[in-house]
Amino acid sequence: MADRRRTSRFRVRAAAVTRATLLAIAGACASATGVAGGTTSSSTTALRPRLVVMIVVDQFREPYLERYGDLFTGGFRRLLDQGRLYTRATHDHAITETAVGHATLATGVYPMRHGIVANEWQERTPKGLVDVSNVDDSTVKIVGSPTLTGVSPHYLMRTGLADWIVAANPRSQVASVSAKDRAAVQPAAHAKGQVYWFEPRAGRFVTSTYYRDRYPAWSDEFTARELPRFARDSVWASTIPAAALGRASADTVPWEADGVHTSFPHRFVDEGHPGEYWSWFSATPMLDAATLAYARTMVSSLGLGRDDAPDFLNVSLSQTDRVGHTYGPLSREQLDNLLRLDRELGEFFTFLDRTVGAGRWVVGLSADHGSLVAPETPWPGERAGRRGTAEEKKMLTAIRDSAAKLENDPATAARIAAALRRLPFVADAYMHAQLMSPSNGAPTDSFAVLERRVLSSIASSKAGPVTCAAPATAVRTGTIGTCPCSSWGRVSRRAAIRPARRRWTSRPRSRA
Repeated sequence: MADRRRTSRFRVRAAAVTRATLLAIAGACASATGVAGGTTSSSTTALRPRLVVMIVVDQFREPYLERYGDLFTGGFRRLLDQGRLYTRATHDHAITETAVGHATLATGVYPMRHGIVANEWQERTPKGLVDVSNVDDSTVKIVGSPTLTGVSPHYLMRTGLADWIVAANPRSQVASVSAKDRAAVQPAAHAKGQVYWFEPRAGRFVTSTYYRDRYPAWSDEFTARELPRFARDSVWASTIPAAALGRASADTVPWEADGVHTSFPHRFVDEGHPGEYWSWFSATPMLDAATLAYARTMVSSLGLGRDDAPDFLNVSLSQTDRVGHTYGPLSREQLDNLLRLDRELGEFFTFLDRTVGAGRWVVGLSADHGSLVAPETPWPGERAGRRGTAEEKKMLTAIRDSAAKLENDPATAARIAAALRRLPFVADAYMHAQLMSPSNGAPTDSFAVLERRVLSSIASSKAGPVTCAAPATAVRTGTIGTCPCSSWGRVSRRAAIRPARRRWTSRPRSRA
């Protein structure tokens, strides 16, 4: 059993990960609500916002605002100076992935209620386990690219903010755009609005037949005229001021990217593949700039926020997540990405002031989840670690494979827990029953707290057995790109074992 100090350290660490959420209301919109100093004006109705903007920055850790806040001069700076910052807002669920976070933000309920329990999961059927992706839908097609897998919100079991706005006023419009399909679809909930995401195989922002059968003229025009200007920039060069270089990790470190192309400048000719420019582009900050450009086009072409029916616009910015996975949260690439995003958001807010009207739009900004850092570059106050070796990974793989062969044997869990305890880099291992049913009625340690959060993320009445192994805090395997977004793998140096190998097997049950 962990001592109190270890449990306390875990909780601090877990909070740093889950406290990824920033919710800021633009100061320009304070007057839009008609509220000042706790009183309401007679013009409250006339000044209600005509456009509700939801911005999600994928993998945006709250400590970025403290670490780099003085470097921000655009959108982040405006939110910090004129908005309201919630520093202790959290996603109180364990599976902190993009689809889960977006669906939770959109619906306001736990994953076990809205049904999006992960980016991908497995469901038991009479024919065995079936892989499920959160937005895949074989009954619809991608417009203009019928060979690609169709996308819709059909797995989302709850209505969301976009649905509520349209229910309150059928004349309200819903628009959503992102680099990722799930980050565009989930925030729009079930509303059949203007929903688009970037598809590098199509070389454009696409939609599915769930929403419409053909692209509007303004979307085709953006593809023909606006998108090509992003194709002219095939070099990602650093824009970090020289005085700020020391705020991030070294530019050349072996654990970034592919271990070879780890420093600025990043060039398509060096890192990309012939004929696949948009795939390389999709890993750079420039895609966020294109996403915001598409959002501006939607606002102008659809007339969002131009009448008394409030409209909803979601803009989910994915590149902080992609850069974070590839290079790490404290990398120079991430710092450059954040500085670029700050400038782009500043320009976007100015555009909304000019187009919709200052004080006539309201914005909320949040992360969908946080992230872990590279073990070699911990956040201040955290211990540095090391990477797992190939031999250590082989040991874990052997134990996992043996569990898979005997997953229906009730004695397997105890045998696997014992095998894990014998590994020098695992501090301890517990079976599920030990975690969830301690003799004194309280969680045995901090890992039990996380395990209960897992159960709040899936349906307890239908959940399949869970297998979860956490190597020691000081050990992580793989490159930055394989690090999880959630607390998995950093859980107080413990391992939890249940007699199976699947994390979940079913969608959550309906709300009681």
